[in-house]
Amino acid sequence: MDLTIHHLRCFLAVAEERHFGRAAARLHLSSSAVSEQIAALERRLARTLFQRTSRSVEPTEHGRELEPRAREAVAAMDEVLAWARKTADEPGVRVGLMVSSPRFRRTMAAVADELPQVRWQIRQLGFLGCHDALAGGEVDCAFVAELGRNPSPAFESVPLWEERCVLVVPDRHPLAGRESVRLADLDGETFVSVEDETAARHWSSPLTEAGINPELLPIARNFEEVLELCGAGQGVNVAGESAPETYARPGLAFVPIEDSPPATTYLYLRRERHSGALERLARIAVGLGDAPG
Repeated sequence: MDLTIHHLRCFLAVAEERHFGRAAARLHLSSSAVSEQIAALERRLARTLFQRTSRSVEPTEHGRELEPRAREAVAAMDEVLAWARKTADEPGVRVGLMVSSPRFRRTMAAVADELPQVRWQIRQLGFLGCHDALAGGEVDCAFVAELGRNPSPAFESVPLWEERCVLVVPDRHPLAGRESVRLADLDGETFVSVEDETAARHWSSPLTEAGINPELLPIARNFEEVLELCGAGQGVNVAGESAPETYARPGLAFVPIEDSPPATTYLYLRRERHSGALERLARIAVGLGDAPG
């Protein structure tokens, strides 16, 4: 029979109580069950641990030698169990997402593999919901794509990865058949943008700084709507070069932009103490990313 922590718990209860009945009551077991556990432990160790009389139960010399060792083993097991309960009870992490990408999926697969006990939730927030959801506590962090190196000052921002940009156009657009375009080619184009005017200006400011004055059509709330509107010929848009892998569909073309500012994905966090799981998510995301600090 293998030695178990249950054997040692029974041994310590009898050693401390000096009575099988009181030890059994303390352990919520019957006296016979405790007696059986002690007998099994003595057989396993090939040592008599208690001198039993009709009036008393006293540890033998071997019992006294075992007692500190048993306490140490039980304390170590209790520490392991407490750690396991704490880890299992750790609240889930709610991850906000503006736009999906292959690197985002690889990041979440890596954190799920490394922290399988954490309940990971992914919330699709679109363009307009990320900041409000993070500020309001609806999510614990958010993966946000920005045009250029232009993070929001409202949050702690961790740069993760950068991509070259592509122009999203309907496949019947004059630029759709080009191998690549330059920003100057986009002068006079209408850009489908987000409904919020402040957010639209923030998104387009890298284009303005590059000398392009885009005409904004502020009618979209998420990238799916942008794609549908571009496909319908309402305007064009700029996306990271991985967009075709996730969002390719009939009627759209994705044309590389030679001189565009990069599309940078940031991990946004509230400026407060973070959970261990969230800190680990950030470290893994940075490790898999390649953006400059």
